[in-house]
Amino acid sequence: EDLSMDLDGAVEPFSPADTAFEGATYLGQFRGLYLLCEFEGDLLVVDQHAAHERINYERLRDAVAGDPPTVQIDPPERVSLTPAQYAAAESHRAELTGLGYEVEPFGGTAVRVRSVPAPLSRPVDPETVGDAIDALRWGETPDAGRDDLLTDLACHPSLKAGDDLTDAEAETLVDRLGTCENPYACPHGRPTVLTVAEETLVRGFGRRSTRRE
Repeated sequence: EDLSMDLDGAVEPFSPADTAFEGATYLGQFRGLYLLCEFEGDLLVVDQHAAHERINYERLRDAVAGDPPTVQIDPPERVSLTPAQYAAAESHRAELTGLGYEVEPFGGTAVRVRSVPAPLSRPVDPETVGDAIDALRWGETPDAGRDDLLTDLACHPSLKAGDDLTDAEAETLVDRLGTCENPYACPHGRPTVLTVAEETLVRGFGRRSTRRE
């Protein structure tokens, strides 16, 4: 999997000085899940999936605030909905369009999906229009439903457990995370980073002091 598109195609240009983790030194990947960095004298542990979700979520949120990234489905795909979803599809048509779904009635409770969101240039499955409708239908407000959907969409193209990264990709991921509005939690609320203070290691190993003291 080529991650360069995901990690380098930022909404806004950035330099390492813009990141909250400026000066972090990448040490390595642990169990295909965590990125280990030295940061301000402590050990920074980054959950690569949660971090990538946060990056993707904020990029999607910013992208759909303007023209949503979409791709056309050719030929359009028929998707069956529940009666409640079908009714909600019409009332939430504008919100669906704003998210990148172009749908039209197709008999019974089915719709024809003509376009879908393409977060980070990766088209989502047309079947996800049902999830999109539910997110809008169950959200306390249209914005809440929209946010739930963006959270789910951000997960699809994100790194998974066991995905190997080159050192350059890992360093870019940490830098990108540091540029996020909220770099410390994924859109589902899980932490993206944990810090292990050097004092914790000193106590754990029964040392008298840190190496520098």
